Amino acid sequence: MSIAAVLPGAASAAPSWKGLTGPAGTGLQACVAQAKAQRPSSWTCMGGALTTAGANGKPTTTVVADDFQQTAPVAERVGVAADDYDSWCESGSVCGRTVGGNYIAEVKGNAAYGNAAGVIGAFDFIVRQAFEGTRPRWRNTLIWDYGPQMQPQEFTNNCRTNVTGPDGYCGQNPFYFANVSSGSWRSDKPSTTGYYYNSQLTAGSGKYHDDNYGSFFASGYSQLFYAPTIHTGRWNQCTVSPGCRYYQVPWAA
Repeated sequence: MSIAAVLPGAASAAPSWKGLTGPAGTGLQACVAQAKAQRPSSWTCMGGALTTAGANGKPTTTVVADDFQQTAPVAERVGVAADDYDSWCESGSVCGRTVGGNYIAEVKGNAAYGNAAGVIGAFDFIVRQAFEGTRPRWRNTLIWDYGPQMQPQEFTNNCRTNVTGPDGYCGQNPFYFANVSSGSWRSDKPSTTGYYYNSQLTAGSGKYHDDNYGSFFASGYSQLFYAPTIHTGRWNQCTVSPGCRYYQVPWAA
């Protein structure tokens, strides 16, 4: 019998914890370590951002580590067969890049989610935004990496105006991914070539950005998980022909 077993008040062994499977960026690793320290019943790490659900069911996000990586710009390409979403930035945390100039940008968030016992699964959330003059347009991809089937609830692409104080809204655009799992591991919305159009133009002389986030269930678990916000970048010059263009990719806090 060990001494710890007979001494009053002796510390017990730490509860078990299931960690990440496979490579992960420094931000994602730090975030999962923070989840291990806190052990919330529902948590999601998107890179270094930890989102938990409180007793009231509302999500709270804490930035554990800033880990935004810029990757080389890429040329325009068409269709799922031409993109590299599953391999791009796969060992990173959150990555951003421009596509064919300053009018299209993409962001990829590598995410893990779990409960008080550790990591349940992992996924990638990719957002592509391509201006049509002064109107933002989004294409969204959800990729299952491992874990049970993900059952997405509402996701959204929100347009925001950069102002002093809380940023304003210039469009809110909800959408719904299909379920993803080992048997059907990718969902593209609205399609691999189409876009969701912002509900209004961003025709002002100010600065703008987007907020992209959502929520989901995991098969076999009752709690709702929240996907933290990612951003394609910041844009302006919407009053100058041919229209809006990015001035900051990737996003910097």
